[in-house]
Amino acid sequence: MSVARAGGPGSESVVIVGTGVAGITAAETLRTNGFDGTITVFGEEPHLPYRRTALSKNLVAGDLSDTKITLRPPGYWSERGIDIVTSTRVVDVDPSSRRVRLADVTEVAYDALVLATGGRARRLPGQSSPPSSLRTRRDAEGLREAIADGPVIIIGGGLIGLEIAAAVATPGEGSRVTVVERGSSLLSRVVPPTVAEAVATLHRERGVRILTGAVPVATGPHSVTLSDGRTLTGTVISAIGMEPELGLARSAGLPVDPAGIVVDDSLRTGVPGVYAAGDVAARPHPLTGAPMRAEQWLTATEHGRLVAMTIAADLGLNADTAAPVPRVPLAWTMQYSINIQLVGWPNAGDRVDVEPDDSNSIVRSFSAGRLVGAVCIGRGGSGRSLRAEIESSLQPAGVGG
Repeated sequence: MSVARAGGPGSESVVIVGTGVAGITAAETLRTNGFDGTITVFGEEPHLPYRRTALSKNLVAGDLSDTKITLRPPGYWSERGIDIVTSTRVVDVDPSSRRVRLADVTEVAYDALVLATGGRARRLPGQSSPPSSLRTRRDAEGLREAIADGPVIIIGGGLIGLEIAAAVATPGEGSRVTVVERGSSLLSRVVPPTVAEAVATLHRERGVRILTGAVPVATGPHSVTLSDGRTLTGTVISAIGMEPELGLARSAGLPVDPAGIVVDDSLRTGVPGVYAAGDVAARPHPLTGAPMRAEQWLTATEHGRLVAMTIAADLGLNADTAAPVPRVPLAWTMQYSINIQLVGWPNAGDRVDVEPDDSNSIVRSFSAGRLVGAVCIGRGGSGRSLRAEIESSLQPAGVGG
C-alpha cells in the first residue's frame, strides 16, 4: 500500500471527491483566491468535468460532444495546477489520519477533504431489470439512441422528467410520450396547483399523455405495469429523483440524514477537516431548521465557492470570513420555449397570488403574510430579485425559526 501526498512536505493538500460543479467550483475558487497547495479532484466517470444540466436539455437534438458540454477547455486544469483524476473511485475515508483510500488501495493524504459525491438515480419499486435513467453523460448517449423512435414512457413528473418529455415532444412527436406521475399533479412537491395545471396544459397541447395518480408496481426497460392493472410498453425512463451518495460519509462516521450529509451553514460536517458540498450536502432549512438538500446547479456552484472560502479560513490562509451564500434555492427549467424559474419554496405557502402579464406570470406564495416562494413563467429576469427578497426576510443563519 502506498501513501501519496503531492506537493511535498509543508504543502497544504485539498482532496475533493466528485467532479460535478460543486467540487470543480471549489477547486477553482481555492486557486483563484491564492491557495498554492495541492488540489486533487477524484471522479468515477471517464470524462473531464461537464455540464450535467445539458443532458436533459440536449438529449434529442442538442450537442453532447466535448466541445459543447465540457466545463472548461483542454489544458485548463493543468495550467492552474488542479489535478483532475478520472475513472477513479474513492472507497474509504479515515478522518483520524486524514487519508482517503482509492479502489487500487493507494492512500492519499489531505489537510481538507470535500465530499461532493452527488447522488444516484433512485430505484423504482418492483424493478426487475433497471429502466433507463439520466444521471450521467453515458446515460444520455445511450438514451438518445433508445428514444429515436417508438413510444417513450417517463416515470416521474418532476423537472427532469418534464424536460425529457419536452425534448422528445419538441419535433412534433408528443403523441408518443407518456408521463407517469404517482402524485395528484405534476411537480407536486415543488409548485402550487395553479402552476402544476399550467405546466400540464403546456404538455398536453403538444400531445403528451399525462397520467397522474398512477403508481408503478412493476417496471423494466420496456414496460411499466400500474397498480390499476394497465401495462404500458415502450422505452422506459426513470426520472423519480436521486438518492444522495452517502457511502463514504457513513464509513467516515459523518452525520448523515435521508436528505444528505448534515452540514452547518458554512458546509462543515462537524468532523475536523471534512466538508460536504452540492447535491449531497444537507444545510439547515431556513424555515424549519431541518437538514435540506437543494438539487440545483446554481446552489451547487454557490456551495463550491462557499466551501472553498470556509476551507481557506479554517487552514488559516486568510483572515476573512466566507461571504454568505443565499440559502434560498433558485432553479430554472425550459419547457419547450418557455423559461420557468422556481424560487424558494413555492409550495410552502398558505396563500398564492398570481400576477399575470399576457402569457407570462409570476406566482407568489406567502406563509403567514411572508413571501416564501415564487414561480416565474416566461419572466426569467425576475427570479434573482425575488430570491433576494425572500432571503432578506429570513432570520440570520444559525438562528432557529
